[in-house]
Amino acid sequence: ALQLIDMAGDNIANANTPGYHVKRAFVSPVIGPTTVLGRVGLGSTVEDIVRLRSALVEQALLSHTQVREKLGEEVELLNHLGMLFTEPSSSGLDAQMEGFFDAVGQLAAEPDNTTLREAVVQKADSVCELFQRLDAGFQTVEEDLAVAAEYAVGEINALTERIAALNKQVQLVETGGTSAPGLKDTRDELITRLSELINVTVHEVEFGVANVSCAGTLLVNGAYNKPIEMEVEDGQIVVAAEGSIGHLIPVREGRLAGIIEVANELLPGYRQTLDDLANAFRRAVNMVHTTALGLGGRFDSLEGTNAFLGTDPVSDLGYGVPAGTTEKLVINVEDEATGDVTQYELTLDTTQAADAFLVALRDDINANVDHLTASIDEGRLRLEAEDGYAFGFATPYDANPAQAGDITALDPTTPTIADAYTGQTDLVYDVTFLDAGEIGADSITIQVEVSEPGGPVLRTLTRTIDDTYPPGSAIALENGLLLCLSAGNVAAGDSFSFTARASMDTAGILDALGLNTLFSGLGAGDIHVTPRVYDDPSSLAGAVRPLPGDNHRLLDLADVSTAKLLASGTATLGEHYRALVTGVATTRNTRLVAFENQEQLVKDLQNQRDSISGVSVDEEMVRIIQSRTIYQGAMKYIAAIDQFLSDLAALV
Repeated sequence: ALQLIDMAGDNIANANTPGYHVKRAFVSPVIGPTTVLGRVGLGSTVEDIVRLRSALVEQALLSHTQVREKLGEEVELLNHLGMLFTEPSSSGLDAQMEGFFDAVGQLAAEPDNTTLREAVVQKADSVCELFQRLDAGFQTVEEDLAVAAEYAVGEINALTERIAALNKQVQLVETGGTSAPGLKDTRDELITRLSELINVTVHEVEFGVANVSCAGTLLVNGAYNKPIEMEVEDGQIVVAAEGSIGHLIPVREGRLAGIIEVANELLPGYRQTLDDLANAFRRAVNMVHTTALGLGGRFDSLEGTNAFLGTDPVSDLGYGVPAGTTEKLVINVEDEATGDVTQYELTLDTTQAADAFLVALRDDINANVDHLTASIDEGRLRLEAEDGYAFGFATPYDANPAQAGDITALDPTTPTIADAYTGQTDLVYDVTFLDAGEIGADSITIQVEVSEPGGPVLRTLTRTIDDTYPPGSAIALENGLLLCLSAGNVAAGDSFSFTARASMDTAGILDALGLNTLFSGLGAGDIHVTPRVYDDPSSLAGAVRPLPGDNHRLLDLADVSTAKLLASGTATLGEHYRALVTGVATTRNTRLVAFENQEQLVKDLQNQRDSISGVSVDEEMVRIIQSRTIYQGAMKYIAAIDQFLSDLAALV
């Protein structure tokens, strides 16, 4: 009876102890010796004290606890990632990119305004700073995840060591013929804590020993534990048994699994999306900027900011250059004394190794482009024009196409081409004056035959001017092109031609080389405003021709904000970024819903376990009263026997 009272008291004392299972005693009668009247009992004894538990419920609780902890860890980490974006807000990347393009639009209205140019450069720098900050935030999270994984592995090893030590104690007790419910409770609580960190399976074997494994790898085998270790391989967190070679443990549940999934699966995807955005932003802006002119007009010299070194193909350097053997780069060389511009078309093979490509480009320029010298300095291309000449990549046509002798009349007119070409392919325009006369005084019909280079005539345009035409004003052709005729005369049959190019740089090689770029760097962590533009905002390029007020490339630059540049041509820069932010939030919300469902399931299982293994103080008090009654009865029995023996002794 005293044992039963002590056991009930122990149950009450541990009513709120985590992992405690209510204890019950197996009481059986003690069979006495056989007499002539039969067997006489000698009372009762406590044969064993056991825990009340359901193995099925305990295993289910263990499994769902693992899942819950993984989801909870992911929700917490995704919350932290989401806070990096500071969206929506005026200081977020979305607003800063929009602010940059708005500033470009304002500059397009006043392209020569120095203050507005400085504002564009500052906005560009702000965008770069935000890209860098986000990348640094991701990098910090990546480093923190590695530290968290290492700490979790340390916790796991400490727990398995303690579980193995308790297994040894349980085995010692139970091989002696008695049970060890208290030791088992302590051990099983440690196993529960272990399941919060990693996916585990428990197998009970002889003498109450519990072996613990993770995905087939024994972490605890009887009285021995197998430590695990964590490493970072190729940017991926991996877990293996200590000392094993090439055998990784697939961690699927628990907090460690949540850390690994965010570190190995989610975070790299988010970083790649941000890098893709930064690279698309840089390339799209630079594709416009490199084929434009700043306030200073064409260049005396330029030096690339990016080194072409090594044997990787140019198309694999990360600058978005397509692999091709017929890409084109057109260089304009201007005679500053006459204003005449000569165009030189170079054919590029971007499948070449980077170093070989650079040498080939240098040699091609030196051999085929007059008045321009190319050299290489530590993998960077440098271009320098002869004195009296300048070069650029902006004007997609010869602005002064008539050569000497094309206009044969006395006091000849001077034709010029203006505005931006909006065609999607290269086209040749053959212009012929069908009538003789004076510009602005006589009726003159102009015929324009349009063809692809080396191809047949696609269409013929006809324009007529008369005495209402102000010399020097624009005559619209097509695809944004304008023909201007100065005062003068033409003869019937006089003609000239020019080629309008859809792209001066079909591969974006100028962006890759870093020639006349606004932005430099690969990825979000490296993007920055080119020092040449940052230090001198007049170098900000937005003109097609070196003329005051030319804003054509600034308008093209502003249009980058609405161009479908990402997600296979379905998303703008802003849409792609918002999809990234929304994706993090959506993933977090999905995990949160799953976590809440799992949390409720764990609570239900805990309630079910408590209904089986939990301590009811009221019930234990009843058992104490029952045991006390038994004890009091036994005491009365002993007192009666004692009195009987005393009376018997008195008779003697």
